[in-house]
Amino acid sequence: MALVLMFFTYRQGKHWESLKEAKKLLLAVLPLLLAAFVVVGFMDLLIPEKVLQTWLGAGSGWRGLIAGPAIGALIQGGPYAFFPLFDAVFRESVTTGTAIAMISAWGMINVGHLPYEFAFLGPRFVILKYALYLAVPSLAGLVADVLFG
Repeated sequence: MALVLMFFTYRQGKHWESLKEAKKLLLAVLPLLLAAFVVVGFMDLLIPEKVLQTWLGAGSGWRGLIAGPAIGALIQGGPYAFFPLFDAVFRESVTTGTAIAMISAWGMINVGHLPYEFAFLGPRFVILKYALYLAVPSLAGLVADVLFG
């Protein structure tokens, strides 16, 4: 995709401009990536594997389908922060259903957005949204466990 887009920008004479934009984006995102990797390294060492297995692993049952979405909803940051964290800390410890539930909750329920949602959308909308969103990740995880567990 990058090569195709580079070809089109080259034909328009804008390839240097696009490379400068890419450099600006890289420099803006690089500190976030480095910080995310440092946090992931610390968390990977500080959270005992036994705790992860108990709460999120194969023997966790319903606890994993409740704890996974709760953890996913609390993790802040975009994909640059979430997916390295998930890969390093959780991937080996969680069941497929818990992983689906955790990732779904991260994408749907972002507690960091709550103040903005309340301010701009109002409490009625936010309560309705979260009433619907709270059940979906756990249900998706349950379906994944039934189908692929």
